[in-house]
Amino acid sequence: MLKKIFITTALLGCAASAFSASNRPDGYVTICKIGQTCSVSGSTNVAFGASGKFVYKILSGSFSCSVATFGSDPIPSKSVKECSIPKSGSGGASSPSTSSSGSTSSSGGGGSGSITGATCTANGSVSVSTTIRVTSGVYDGGCKIFNATSALGDGNQSEGQSPVFRVENGATLKNVIFGNNAADGIHFYNGGNIDNIRWTNVGEDAMTIKSSGTVNVKNISGFAGSDKFIQVNAASTLNVSNCVVDSMGKFLRQNGGTTFKVAVSVDRCQISNMGEGIFRTDSSTSTAKITNSRLRNAGSICIGKWASCTSSGITNY
Repeated sequence: MLKKIFITTALLGCAASAFSASNRPDGYVTICKIGQTCSVSGSTNVAFGASGKFVYKILSGSFSCSVATFGSDPIPSKSVKECSIPKSGSGGASSPSTSSSGSTSSSGGGGSGSITGATCTANGSVSVSTTIRVTSGVYDGGCKIFNATSALGDGNQSEGQSPVFRVENGATLKNVIFGNNAADGIHFYNGGNIDNIRWTNVGEDAMTIKSSGTVNVKNISGFAGSDKFIQVNAASTLNVSNCVVDSMGKFLRQNGGTTFKVAVSVDRCQISNMGEGIFRTDSSTSTAKITNSRLRNAGSICIGKWASCTSSGITNY
């Protein structure tokens, strides 16, 4: 009888632990609950949510664990939500408070300006069942949350999913938040520009360069991806500035086994928790550099046969 009670108690304990863990992403630890004021020692990727549904934001110092701070409610049906951070981070909680968050910016490693990533506050939502093509001029998403439907993919690691946006011929996409299903993110054809884009949950890849051109990327944030953040499938020039990217396999990958030339420049970025590293290629003609940036648990900066791969003005935090 005592043995049965012990086993039942153990099983209930495991169930409770599993339920609690679902209130924070894998690899995260809870620092406070909704209605409390949390604190983190430096710019940190904070998750907010419950039951496997989360939104993310880079925060520093003290902030309120609240919908107001994060800009959207990932799961309205749950009244009790948690704020959590990667286990490698540090933070704490104080008494309940209704105050809002402080600044989300952080100083770049040795460079001028700040690292803020995307700054959109959610302004409604849109369901996307057909890829939105931006063929010229500027497409302004108005800081709405764009959620892919199953017609584009389910946001997992399956190849062949469709993008939510296709940017072509030097056009510009700006002020967009990707929801929990970003399918295959953004595809670029013949060059393009993106500005103020946030990926709540990176799907297959955040963005892919599909044909040759110059791609300019600025003021972006991306979280929770299993593989690449940026995939490069064609000879191209890529310039990235002011980005916050956390929890990916790699920051950038040139398509495996290809030898075309890619020129990559990354400046003022905060990159953390990469499973493998930052830049990877099999091409001995490609070049990459990262400057004035902050790294934590980012792995190797240069992986593969780069003709040139350099870093300067880097701080580790």
